Amino acid sequence: MTTLHATPYNIDATGFYFTDAQDYEAKSTVHVDRFGNLVEEFEIQFIDGEDAQLFEACGINQANLNMWFDDIEFLQDHEKVNLYYLVGVAGYTLSQALEKLDEPSITESSLRDAAEELFDECWLSSVPESVRFYVDYDKFARDCELSGDMVEFEYNNKTYTCTNSSAL
Repeated sequence: MTTLHATPYNIDATGFYFTDAQDYEAKSTVHVDRFGNLVEEFEIQFIDGEDAQLFEACGINQANLNMWFDDIEFLQDHEKVNLYYLVGVAGYTLSQALEKLDEPSITESSLRDAAEELFDECWLSSVPESVRFYVDYDKFARDCELSGDMVEFEYNNKTYTCTNSSAL
């Protein structure tokens, strides 16, 4: 479960914690400052849960908070990785990224390991046995990165590589 905090921009009001859209709606519609004025604007802060990095990358705020609860919070783990890549690394807007959620091909590995696997699957069989020891996977991985074909990134303390970044 995710715990969020609505911090009023009004310095005469205190904030409140909430865990879902209904809780936020119920509290925010009746939240007043110390003078009894209705508080209308809040900064939404991530307090507790597993998806702090994704929350920040998505730029969740008062205007798109429902997207967090409706479209993002209950995504499967691989979909969250894809979404993080699209908004946090590739620079898509949140709505664009949600439309492209199934398009990235992401593996939990380093750039070098992903490049080695790609080379072995596609070209190693055409390389003579006597020359295979001279294949430089590090340079191939560097070329894949420089061409934009592969991108390595960190998410939730794990290393991932998008292997089709130039096709997105």
